Amino acid sequence: MAFASPPVLFRSILRAHKRHLPTDLRSLGDVYVKQEFRLHKTAKPEQALQFMNEWSHYLDQLSMTARARDSVRVGAVDNDVFDFGKNLPRDVELSEEQLQQLETLREEAAKARK
Repeated sequence: MAFASPPVLFRSILRAHKRHLPTDLRSLGDVYVKQEFRLHKTAKPEQALQFMNEWSHYLDQLSMTARARDSVRVGAVDNDVFDFGKNLPRDVELSEEQLQQLETLREEAAKARK
């Protein structure tokens, strides 16, 4: 699968945040994306491939959710309000580091809501 270069993907994600996310989620998301891309500058090729794949999926998911919400807003489809993100399947196994990242993200999101 061919991906955009890391800088192109990075800018595309930030643009999508600006267009589609509420202000509090945008600021949290921007900080997180910048941190993750900075940390993965020196990743091994196989890690970089997985990293780019996951962030490309994130961008696709964000765009699809935003388009669906726009369709509902203009009355093109009759459906419930769409929320950003998706639930993880229960059978997903996460590493200790991933669990810690999710907990940190949850805490930061809770702070942003206050």
